Amino acid sequence: MFRRFGIFFFGVLLGVMIIRFAFPGRFTEYTQYFSLDYRVIYHLSQDTIYISNEAQCLMQCLDIEQADVLDVLEGGKVNFELSDKNAKPCKLYLVEKDNLEVSFKLCEDKVKLKNFSFGQDTCSCN
Repeated sequence: MFRRFGIFFFGVLLGVMIIRFAFPGRFTEYTQYFSLDYRVIYHLSQDTIYISNEAQCLMQCLDIEQADVLDVLEGGKVNFELSDKNAKPCKLYLVEKDNLEVSFKLCEDKVKLKNFSFGQDTCSCN
């Protein structure tokens, strides 16, 4: 019985090693997918992101490029306490990186950048 488990685990270990070296980068991507932060940011970044009028106004007021705001998807963390992941029809996620906080609406058919803030910004777009 112990011999069978030993052979089985050796085969699993050998298979994982072959996959890891045969497809570099993909193995870590698959293992990261079990992280909630990675999964939400993955789904946000894989779709076309539409910018709301309020966010466009803030970008113009603060003289910030769209790429600078969307940079939060590279290495940012999702704040699940301030996010509304049970909202219908679109879920609301707040992604933070450094002093930048960006709120996204994740719908079935699109992703919308709703709003963002840089700590103590002074613009008001209503």
